[in-house]
Amino acid sequence: MSTSPEVRTLEIIIAHSAGTCFGVEDAIEMAERTKQPILGPIVHNRLVVEGLARQGIPVLERYSDLSGLTGQGVDEVVITAHGYPRELKEDLDRRGIVYHDATCPVLLKWVYGKIRKFESEGYKVILVGNPDHAEIIASRSYGRDIHVVYSDEHVAALPDDLGPKTVAFCQTTITRSKFEALVERIRATKYPGLKAVDTRCKPVKNQQEAVARLAQWVDAMIIVGGFNSSNTTNLARISSVHLPEATYHVDSPDLVQKEWLENVSHLGIGGGTSTPKDQIRAVQQRVAELFDGHVLYRREDRDGEIERDDFGADEEL
Repeated sequence: MSTSPEVRTLEIIIAHSAGTCFGVEDAIEMAERTKQPILGPIVHNRLVVEGLARQGIPVLERYSDLSGLTGQGVDEVVITAHGYPRELKEDLDRRGIVYHDATCPVLLKWVYGKIRKFESEGYKVILVGNPDHAEIIASRSYGRDIHVVYSDEHVAALPDDLGPKTVAFCQTTITRSKFEALVERIRATKYPGLKAVDTRCKPVKNQQEAVARLAQWVDAMIIVGGFNSSNTTNLARISSVHLPEATYHVDSPDLVQKEWLENVSHLGIGGGTSTPKDQIRAVQQRVAELFDGHVLYRREDRDGEIERDDFGADEEL
């Protein structure tokens, strides 16, 4: 007597706090409401930028020649969530170009505020982050002679003496391990008394902790978001520590491959602060379409507990 093949079951678990933060949501809403040219991608997410383009909202080069803008009749622009250098904002004002500022409140109130406060107390400031990232380019303009480090080579290039008081802040999307490693390197080789202040934003911290926790016990992870997104690529790096051969970074559901699901019973899905939740849902749906068997939808809560996800009833696809 023949027996029916066993039906496989896949649990899809969405990491806690996956998806856009309030700063990104506000920036996208501002772009859609004003419909003015944007100085750079509003967020580092290809599908979001393409969606705005379909609404007729142009994306300009972030550090455009402002005289060229006035020559083209551009008199109103949007500044992205990553911030904008202080001197360029002042130039916009001088030229009479109105700007709608979508800079993340965490940068405006937290990072820039910290820079001003510590400099007023006599500290020399070091920013730990990618010197080519728009956030760091903007942040360093809100202080005086700020040094930026992102590698051991950058640390070695720091002045031998910056004075008795030094403080390090970090890019809001950097990993904790990267920040701590570079701080320890600076202390060991340059400034033993360096004060370190973790200025990663709370949503980024939550997402990084959630992905690290989930990747330790699922069989595979899919991280959803832009390939040029710092916060999303860092989530992929964190997952890869635990799942070096089973971490997949995609920016659209079309990239999900059926073979990724072979021998997988528990699949984690995470998304960065620049990844709208509907993009995460689209990847979740694509996985369900590709999987032969029962699909159970789950979500991780704040404490790491797994609960049913209302995205869909448990079902066989």
